[in-house]
Amino acid sequence: MTADADSPCVFTRGIETLELPIRHGEGKFLTASDEIRRHMNDAHLVPLRYVNGDGRPTESYPDNPNGSPEGVAALCDETGRVFGMMPHPEAYQHRTNHPQWTRRPDLPDEGQGLAIFRNAVDFLRRS
Repeated sequence: MTADADSPCVFTRGIETLELPIRHGEGKFLTASDEIRRHMNDAHLVPLRYVNGDGRPTESYPDNPNGSPEGVAALCDETGRVFGMMPHPEAYQHRTNHPQWTRRPDLPDEGQGLAIFRNAVDFLRRS
């Protein structure tokens, strides 16, 4: 996944990419109109997108497990404080939570999912 640096989302600040587990393939994100989709993109309300190996948003499996258009993996509101996402950051808090942890010595002890929660705590401390 890649993060939109211009998004107001407080949960994804300072994050460039994330590797997070999924728990299902359901939950495909759709908009009611192209106007809504354009507004979301123009306002940077899509803080995370599923991307392919080249780092481009994709609708193709397995990089995008549910085929959400434009690779939408998460949404936020205009304040950046309301956040919803399909991947599961709570499931990757430590390197041993990664499905390839026994084969990937390059994984840090702290799982990437923890960054989402650290950002939330940091935001609250500053508020």
